Amino acid sequence: MLHYFLKPIKRFRRSYLPGIITASADDDPSSISTYSVIGATTGFSQLWLLLVSTPLLIAIHQITARIGDVTKKGLITLIKEHFGRRVALLAVLVLVVANLLTLVADIIGMAAGFQLLTSWNYIYFIVPLIIFVWYVIVFDSYKKIARYFFWFAGIILAYFFAGILAKPDWGLIFKSIIYPPIKFNIAYFMAALGLIGTSFSPYAFFWQTEQEIEEARGAKQISSSSRAVVLGFIYSALAAFFVIVASASVMLKTDINILTVKDIARALAPVAGPWATKLFGLGLIGSGILAIPILAVSSAYGIAEFFKLPEGLNRKPSQAKGFYGMITFGFVFCLAALLFDLNPIKALFYSQVMVGAITPVIIYLILRLAREPKVMGNFCCTRLSVFGGWLTMVLLVLGDVLLFYYLFTL
Repeated sequence: MLHYFLKPIKRFRRSYLPGIITASADDDPSSISTYSVIGATTGFSQLWLLLVSTPLLIAIHQITARIGDVTKKGLITLIKEHFGRRVALLAVLVLVVANLLTLVADIIGMAAGFQLLTSWNYIYFIVPLIIFVWYVIVFDSYKKIARYFFWFAGIILAYFFAGILAKPDWGLIFKSIIYPPIKFNIAYFMAALGLIGTSFSPYAFFWQTEQEIEEARGAKQISSSSRAVVLGFIYSALAAFFVIVASASVMLKTDINILTVKDIARALAPVAGPWATKLFGLGLIGSGILAIPILAVSSAYGIAEFFKLPEGLNRKPSQAKGFYGMITFGFVFCLAALLFDLNPIKALFYSQVMVGAITPVIIYLILRLAREPKVMGNFCCTRLSVFGGWLTMVLLVLGDVLLFYYLFTL
């Protein structure tokens, strides 16, 4: 009898788990903090970007999922086969740089979460965290890791309630979305690029493709994969929306230079009161456990594919030494970053601004693969989804141009 009732839940997890995991991993400590900073410094003025970027984000991830289902190959392998080793090496470098920036920021963010829970300096938690997450990735199985990811995806729900209980001016919110108050200054465009950068993370594209392969999906599961992506990223976009709304309602007009982890935790005060910092700390820890393994693993996938090394979380460390060696390198790099006295909030925010600046390179290559019959055969991506991908790239490049223009005209 119990098996009968659990059947729909198991079917849901099997069909939608990859999309939910990838989307939820996008709401990592750097993303939550970036959305909080955007709300605190620019108010509701950038909510319109979520309305624009969400369907574009869904389009890109549907494309990457379709590529994985059809080709059974990772993106770096496909890029190397169709564009050559030099272009593939460029893609690997962009992926690794973006991942390392975010990995360091997320480790710091996760440690800051423990600091909020214990009041101890966050620096004391970083080494134990690195060792713990490294151990889980290297010595646990993929299915168990995916199960952990699934349950941590629900922690972000606290922001939904915080955004509502903060009693924001909903009229002003809708007005800001329909008639966005765009400001032509460096702070506005840096925040915009940070928002887009944290949404369109290169690691999520690579992970989406690899996860389709790990799940042994195929061309027959394209529709199921597509629905999973839509569901996952609608959830992710709503989470981003409520983080910004809650932060703007509680902390508007705060300068990023004086923002602390405790400050952005105040966004949860409407739902948690004096426990806001504790709840936010748990959110950073949970989202870090969800995202950090994906960051480390996606880099390892890219490098292993480029050098044709054995790869995959379903393999034992002894069967894929190079693959797990690259995962280990990512965490050693995080330890080296401790030599610098990094401000957690600035590290989390500016890492995403830099990621946004380099992401167009990866999107361009994905779009070229998506419509290539030699790659996709009879399953080339639809013109509509590819058009959405090109719009995404234009949006990111425009953000880069405007940001650099204001940087060099100061």
